[in-house]
Amino acid sequence: MSHPTLEKPSTGSRTLIVGTVGTVGILGGITSALALVIILMVILSATDSANTGAAGYVPLAYSAFAVVLAAVIVGAFVRRVRVHVSAGFAWTVGAVSFAVSFVPWWGLAGGNPDLGVLMYRGLKVPQGIIQFWDLSLVMQSVDCARWGFDIYAENNGCLADPSIYAPGMVWLRFIPFDLFSESNAAVLGVTMIVISSLVLVSLARSSRGIGQIVLLIAAVGGPWLLLLERGNIDAVILWVAVVSALLVSKIGLKSGSGWRVLWPWVVAAMLIWIVGTWKYYPFALGLMLLPALRIKRGWVVVFGFGVASAGYVISTWSNFQFSSQSNSNMIDYGDFVVLGRIPVAARMLEYGDLLFFALAVIAFAWGVFVSRNVVQLYRFPHKNIAFAMLAAGGSALYLASVLIAGFGYGYKAVFLLLAIPLLSRWVGSPERVIAASSLLILIFVAIESFVVWNTVLATTVGVVAAAFSLGAAGSLLSGQRVRNASP
Repeated sequence: MSHPTLEKPSTGSRTLIVGTVGTVGILGGITSALALVIILMVILSATDSANTGAAGYVPLAYSAFAVVLAAVIVGAFVRRVRVHVSAGFAWTVGAVSFAVSFVPWWGLAGGNPDLGVLMYRGLKVPQGIIQFWDLSLVMQSVDCARWGFDIYAENNGCLADPSIYAPGMVWLRFIPFDLFSESNAAVLGVTMIVISSLVLVSLARSSRGIGQIVLLIAAVGGPWLLLLERGNIDAVILWVAVVSALLVSKIGLKSGSGWRVLWPWVVAAMLIWIVGTWKYYPFALGLMLLPALRIKRGWVVVFGFGVASAGYVISTWSNFQFSSQSNSNMIDYGDFVVLGRIPVAARMLEYGDLLFFALAVIAFAWGVFVSRNVVQLYRFPHKNIAFAMLAAGGSALYLASVLIAGFGYGYKAVFLLLAIPLLSRWVGSPERVIAASSLLILIFVAIESFVVWNTVLATTVGVVAAAFSLGAAGSLLSGQRVRNASP
């Protein structure tokens, strides 16, 4: 995809752009300052004499303050960044992802546990008590449901604890040949490693130089490796987002009308709905369907998805409440592979929840104004809408889990990788506020993609990156006409 072509704005629009640039700078400054204030509030919690746990996390808060301040300074002083990589670099990203996730598993499974354990420790990935632990738990739920047990009941006779997954997850029991069973967890887990690495290749191929470098960092980072080591089902949610965007970009954004254009949107809506029945928060991916509103009869897809999603939540309301409550109980899980407003706010002196939501709102507005600058100064190519879809979907997933629900394990950070194809196109902009803003957010994504041992740092920069990306992508999705977009 070509870099956006600079167009000379008219005199009237130039005045508007100058005003918007000032607003972008102000919003970026407020967002950065508020992020530092949140970390400072964690540091000041040590002044509470009753806070006996402060000694354990305040040192990490100091390092978080230094890292965020350094990132803000870099973003403020760097005017633009253009990094060029070779055509095969994207495949290097995928190869690294596969190697660092498959080799430890192979070492443990092949009778060489020292190799696997040393790699996990070196990369700061907490090893599960069994291989593909999360996947195994899911498959146990599927097996128990297949055998007729009520997996949501206490002391159900099959599971040690009631299942925390939504009812749609156990629909996998209807797949023939008992393919989805705990006995096949190893095969399914390795398959997830392969497919996830290919998904990372797809994101790298869609990203520009510095974005590909961030994806390479992510490939050896704790969040990504934790996702694959546990075989967590969030990997499938990531696949659905990427596949939906690819499908729509190849067919659903072409000129025309009728079923030939609409069917990719229908398939995307169905895939998103299915993973939403597993964990609820993936319904947030429905934001990716917004461009369908610009297509003739596309509103039917969006409306149908909304009705189906709302109907499912209502029909499984008790399970939805149980799932939500399980997040609010996650107050203190230490500083290892944990993200969330709830655990960080619990460490703050006061106003924790209010400050986090204010941070998200301001960062969202910042992203909106940056994207408006992009649209005013550049042509926004028709086919780039798919990248905005990815950014909107990934950031909505992150915010739904980490900010709104309030808790998530470190692998939720991988959803922010979906914003890289869009953001990596803006760091080379000659307009300083566009380049500086997108560079700072990419730095935050890089931090989020590697740090798993500092809850305060990872949560704060993650909320900023997700809210900014949602604002930027949402503005593009709601403001661009699919059939008449600039070429």
